[in-house]
Amino acid sequence: MKTKLLVRKSTAHCVDSPAQFEQMLLSGDWLLASPPPKARGKDARRMRNLRRDRRLAGWQSLYLWLTPEQAAVVEAAKWDNETYVDLLIRLLAERSSR
Repeated sequence: MKTKLLVRKSTAHCVDSPAQFEQMLLSGDWLLASPPPKARGKDARRMRNLRRDRRLAGWQSLYLWLTPEQAAVVEAAKWDNETYVDLLIRLLAERSSR
């Protein structure tokens, strides 16, 4: 059993035994405590605001999963210091000029 944290007005107690957990909880004197929320990173607010501003400006977020073979083809098509966005725009421009 996963360790549970039970609290009273003035104490807290970690319990591993399911039987002891049930007994203490049924007594009415103990309450099951929830862990404190995880702290967000120091840049979380800045990143949320950045994503919100980009969405409002009409930016699109694209996520792509490639097989190892597809990733190798994409890497071979990329020029030195070329970003994936630049690669995509270049390939689309080449295709439309044909």
